[in-house]
Amino acid sequence: MIVNQASASESTKDKWKESLDILSAASLEIETLATEYTSHAIELAMEAAQKGARKFIAVGGDGTIHEVMTGLLRFSDQEGVNLGEFTLAVLPYGTGNDWIRTAGIPADMTESAKCIIKGNTAKEDVVRLSFDNGVYCMANIGGIGLDADICYNTNCLKKKGYKGEFLYKMVAPFSIFTKVRRKASIEIDGEQVYSGSIFTIVLGNGLYRGGGLRQTQEGGRWDDGLMEVSIQKGVNHIKALSQMMHIFTGDFAVLDGIITRRCKKMIVKPLDRRADRVEADGEIPGTLPLTVEVTGQQINIIVP
Repeated sequence: MIVNQASASESTKDKWKESLDILSAASLEIETLATEYTSHAIELAMEAAQKGARKFIAVGGDGTIHEVMTGLLRFSDQEGVNLGEFTLAVLPYGTGNDWIRTAGIPADMTESAKCIIKGNTAKEDVVRLSFDNGVYCMANIGGIGLDADICYNTNCLKKKGYKGEFLYKMVAPFSIFTKVRRKASIEIDGEQVYSGSIFTIVLGNGLYRGGGLRQTQEGGRWDDGLMEVSIQKGVNHIKALSQMMHIFTGDFAVLDGIITRRCKKMIVKPLDRRADRVEADGEIPGTLPLTVEVTGQQINIIVP
């Protein structure tokens, strides 16, 4: 059990032991490891996997899941161990908790603990993000440009002590009207699909972001060997706001001018001197250039 005590604006710190008591009462033998700094869960997951652990519980939000899965992906790359050997469960002590929405895991801690006790599993595709400075896993969703700026600005406010799900929705308008539109080239499954200025590129392994919002096309699954991509070109700020309002109605991906694809691999290269940020599961692992690909491996996940 890898515990991010700082998740949900540090409210996890005093609560997670209640879930541990429920699991222990069901005769589950659990070793707990607590994170002490950003990206520590990546290191802890790698070290535990190296010692032979194959069943993990991520205690925290989407960022914690992202870090645990990144650690397992790096271990897999390093040791050649297939990620199908691993099982991941989640106790959703986060803010947005979007990963659990696709998995169908209840947000109630007692009920999510019961899911772990039952032990039902499903499969999730493993998606690799490759930067010049390293490899990360996209457990749920990702974004380039505006989506990354929103996450960056939201995280800055969290570090200053601001809390709550409203942060994402509050920061979004500010990020839209301050967005600098930068140019990039986008190649998807070997096809050059766009070259020019972009406002945002949305990546989806899971379905939801920002507390249950949708920006990718309907029908996607995270066990079908494909990821979803929605590309918003470099429109003006007013049109960008108008289009972004459709994330609340779920039809953003079908708007005129939005490029959508289901694919296995995407390569995005910056065409400006300053490159756009990239976000994955609410974290900012780097900037362009970026290669995103469905690895062909699947990890076992605990579901109801």
